[in-house]
Amino acid sequence: MGSSSRYSSYNCLTSWDSYDKIPRVRVEYYVNENTFKERLQLYFIKNQRSSLRIRIANLFFKLLTCLLYIIRVVTDVDPLHAKCYGCRLGNKTEFLISANLTEEKFQENPIINWDAIVWVNRPLELWVVQVILAMISLTEAVLLAYLGYKGNIWQQLLSFHFILEIVNTIPFTITIFYPSMRNLFIPVFLNCWLAKHALENMFNDLHRAMQKSQSALSQQLTILSATLVCLVFTSLCGIQHCQRAGHRHLNLFQATYYVVVTFSTVGYGDFVPDIWPSQLWMVIMICVALIVLPTQLEQLAFTWMERQKLGGSYSSHRAQSEKHVVVCSTTLHADTIMDFLNEFYAHPLLQDYYVVLLSPMELDTTMRMILQVPIWAQRVIYIQGSCLKDGDLARARMNEAEACFILAARNYADKTAAVSEFQ
Repeated sequence: MGSSSRYSSYNCLTSWDSYDKIPRVRVEYYVNENTFKERLQLYFIKNQRSSLRIRIANLFFKLLTCLLYIIRVVTDVDPLHAKCYGCRLGNKTEFLISANLTEEKFQENPIINWDAIVWVNRPLELWVVQVILAMISLTEAVLLAYLGYKGNIWQQLLSFHFILEIVNTIPFTITIFYPSMRNLFIPVFLNCWLAKHALENMFNDLHRAMQKSQSALSQQLTILSATLVCLVFTSLCGIQHCQRAGHRHLNLFQATYYVVVTFSTVGYGDFVPDIWPSQLWMVIMICVALIVLPTQLEQLAFTWMERQKLGGSYSSHRAQSEKHVVVCSTTLHADTIMDFLNEFYAHPLLQDYYVVLLSPMELDTTMRMILQVPIWAQRVIYIQGSCLKDGDLARARMNEAEACFILAARNYADKTAAVSEFQ
């Protein structure tokens, strides 16, 4: 903790006789410099724009690792000859014989080629790129865990996403010192969940940096879609890899077809896992789907109900093609709203205008019945919100409105004071 001093002087106004006679006192200000950790927190966490850039880069790296995994799977077409790097190939006679059997014969005595699960064929160029990405991801994960430390180190180390980072990065680091493990299988396809986590964090940083709020419903839909993609991608990569040790080897398209058919409960039966590791993997993924998807759907349903409760938003397409006015009111009394609507639509030139009611109050039973009347249901849109919030004004499309009206309740003695509440 360093400190620096800066000096300034001011006049002590002891008398008003002469400015020159006022004694001057030197005041010392102490400015504490930020520690190195605080500077890192400012750059990685507190500063919205720099944090957003870091999360975008993190998302890119995670998606790139998934793409590299797909490239490795496409190029690795001979699981029978899987072995550690630089090792001699063992006796594969029994596996070559079992590969020529029919599926019925193989099921009588299934033989698992464990080498095909433990080892893969990873080209040198691909290994170098994956090691570099692993080192970057590991450094970032450890740094964020250090910056986010709040007194409980186990809460940081045992978090789901930190464990995934360790599983996908530490093995690549070990292969640098033990070249024979260069062909070790590492489930880097699990980075899709880290990419989903980075996408979720990006929403908050994007909102803070751009000073704009995205629709909560669209955000939940995006997260749900990302969850579905992660479930399918994780399942197909796992079943494809496990089947390398079985009788029938699957490519990525066949694995995708099998996973989609299984999750959709159709179950044609043309693709069947023939060894117990593949069967166990699909049981685990189905259990994960039964746990994760209901939670996401519950959050989506809650967001939808909250949006319906708030009245949604006025359509931007309608705001550009049709004319509308915004009516702001802190209270929604049926007689006041009805008087305004009757007077507003009494003019023949205003028959095609839409009226957007913006109020922080919820609709009571009387107002709901009024707005369900066909003459008003087609022309009056209710939005729960405040005219003092930019987000609510954007939902009401105030920028495109022809006019804005502020209604005060009849029981206000001072109408000017009532209107001042909106200012």
